Amino acid sequence: MLRALKRAVRRLLPRRTHPLLDAPIVFRGRDDEFAAAYAHAVAGEPLPFIQERYREGIRWRQVVSAILGTPPRRVLDLGAGNAAVALAMSAEGESRALAIDRLINHTLRGLVPHIAADGLALPLKDRSVDAVLCLETIEHIPPGSLSQFAGEMARVLAPEGLILITTPPRWRYLPRPDPHFGIRGLLLLPPAAQRAVAARHGFREPHHYVGRIISSVRQIALLFPGFKVEVLSRSRAPKRWFWDALVLRRQNARL
Repeated sequence: MLRALKRAVRRLLPRRTHPLLDAPIVFRGRDDEFAAAYAHAVAGEPLPFIQERYREGIRWRQVVSAILGTPPRRVLDLGAGNAAVALAMSAEGESRALAIDRLINHTLRGLVPHIAADGLALPLKDRSVDAVLCLETIEHIPPGSLSQFAGEMARVLAPEGLILITTPPRWRYLPRPDPHFGIRGLLLLPPAAQRAVAARHGFREPHHYVGRIISSVRQIALLFPGFKVEVLSRSRAPKRWFWDALVLRRQNARL
């Protein structure tokens, strides 16, 4: 029954092709070299997500450059994981990317600057970066720390820069297995109950922590007062609840 309903919804509301999100991937600068180095570094990793992460980085590089009108000179990849996206951001040569995560992943040692730091107290000067990437990270921040986390991103962002956020929209996964643990129906529960159920399924390590799955664009907008939120979405459903990425820019660039 559920599968039939999903097929019916997809027929009625097929996903759109997005001019930025679905633009052709174009290798430039040192992409061939960096992509080969990354492929060698993750050889044997079973997850397609890991293997495809460098190309994902190129896609976000193209999106950010298209929105800004020029490649950003200074990029922060916050919650960078193995830093593949930061590596791709720097391949054209016009951008310098810094990867920050709570723990250093040494997959790309020597290829991209990687700092272990707390996102609640970034070791960067005010207005020191032109683009902040926060990809699949904000949902892992404890709810009580979200305002401070967002404030740090805003603090280090240059006046005319942008923040790019990706995070799974809750409404997309309500009838499906959740995006982190694959547990069907998990997102029907409140956050504390979600964590308890995930723990019973064996997800007890610190890196398994999920604070809150965002339900609406408004929840993000409230974390960033003075910013305008642009929704990038392929969905035909309301963008306020169904998005692929969120782009935040200051309403007054002089601030």
